Amino acid sequence: MKVQPFHALYDEKSLMHQAVQQDFSKYVDHIGSEGMQTRSRLLEERQYTHLSPLVDELIQQNPRLDSSLKKRLELLRTGEAQVVITGQQTGIFGGPLYAVYKLLTCLKVARQTEQLLGRPVLPIFWLATEDHDFDEINHLIVPTHDFKTRKLSVTPPDSITRSISRLSFDKTAVKDIVRQALCTEQETRYTKELLALSDRLIETSTTYGGFFSAFLGELVDHDIIFFDADTEAVRRLEIPFFERLIQDNDEIRHALSEGIRQTKDLPDTFLNEDAAHLFVEDIGRELLYPDADFTTKQGKTYTELELLALLYTSPERFSNSVVTRPLMQDYLFPTLAYIGGPGELAYWTRLRPLFHHFDWTMPLLIPRMGAVLLQARDDKRLNQHGLRVEEALQNGIPLTAFDETGIKRELHTSSLLSDVLLEEIQRIEKQALNTTGIATKLNKQLQLTFEMIIDQKRRLHEQTNRSDRALQYQLAPDNIPQERMHSLLPWLNRYGLDLLRVLRVEYEQLEAEQLKIMI
Repeated sequence: MKVQPFHALYDEKSLMHQAVQQDFSKYVDHIGSEGMQTRSRLLEERQYTHLSPLVDELIQQNPRLDSSLKKRLELLRTGEAQVVITGQQTGIFGGPLYAVYKLLTCLKVARQTEQLLGRPVLPIFWLATEDHDFDEINHLIVPTHDFKTRKLSVTPPDSITRSISRLSFDKTAVKDIVRQALCTEQETRYTKELLALSDRLIETSTTYGGFFSAFLGELVDHDIIFFDADTEAVRRLEIPFFERLIQDNDEIRHALSEGIRQTKDLPDTFLNEDAAHLFVEDIGRELLYPDADFTTKQGKTYTELELLALLYTSPERFSNSVVTRPLMQDYLFPTLAYIGGPGELAYWTRLRPLFHHFDWTMPLLIPRMGAVLLQARDDKRLNQHGLRVEEALQNGIPLTAFDETGIKRELHTSSLLSDVLLEEIQRIEKQALNTTGIATKLNKQLQLTFEMIIDQKRRLHEQTNRSDRALQYQLAPDNIPQERMHSLLPWLNRYGLDLLRVLRVEYEQLEAEQLKIMI
């Protein structure tokens, strides 16, 4: 494996570049090493009275945790340890590659920050199982026979919008998707091992979040702490802060509007300014809207007192929106930094006034790794085109239409010679035999020869174009970045279950966060 810095994934104006520059400080509270040290000192001054039961829950949720990490996790009980966090929807087999890159970045930032602060820093992966968008997590993308994208999906059990954590894990469907996906790949010496691992983890998992964490945990030796907030035990720990979110809802919504106003020069993100930014589980997961009381789109109404009473009797029915989840994260954990992608960095900047409402500062915002995986054969094909991978990502792989007219032009001289030959054979046959059959057969054979040449040229062209379509699919399927479409599954099939372990070692030796990875 050859890993090197790469600068073609995000342009210089993107938040992935801006977020590490000092100018970004006008949108955030802390940046860089000094900011990390300041944030750590501020966290020491805050009270986290729930840390001991939270650690108990983390140990229960991570039964195979690496022994060294488990010892350091115990230091979170007293606040001696602090955390860096990333998170993602729990897609099948880790979801798109960028979720894996988030995980690896979290591991790297935790290690670096531990050295900087001289204190334990724990990597936490927040499983977004409270999310109800099943279509975001229920599929793998594979190539069709002509290298278009095709979605292999698990069918939702019904049309009710439940949190992912409340859905039964369809083991049969997930196993079927794995086999269908691997049918698009050549069998390798790793295929049987990969299938055995996936079957074992599928059989022992009961939720999509559980399968996600078991699978990715296995690939990094369970050296990261996965956290599922959508459990009854966690919801009980969250009651005091949910109470604040309900009671301070007007102020929180006004703070969001102010945050949006302050960041109008950054890339746009849609954050619903009309919502209360809390969900309640009724028939399904329903977003609350503020009015004289709190209402849902289904017409259910709660007074503030009714909502608070429900919170204390059934906290498992409450969950956060994309706006309030970062606040709940800061309430639960002494969070030094959040690792996110470009969209997340954009909406997090809007939340700064919300943190200030609670007399907190924001955690540092750190861009996740961005990467493109490149096989040796892909690199060879790019060289044949005279293309750099940067050009291919920006402009795509050139595909040319078959030029039958041009081939016929190339054969024009041969066609003229065949006409002359045919005329001479016709003359000789007529004089010697007074027949035309031999010349007629020759004419058919000559025409067939030209057609065979054109057909063979067409086949060669199609083979070339097929190779180029395959290359386009590997680099940017449907002209969408590889990291947003590819899953980890085909890469593990090609290069083995040690792939993430090897990449982690290589990545942690580099300062760059955009990588070209030759494997």
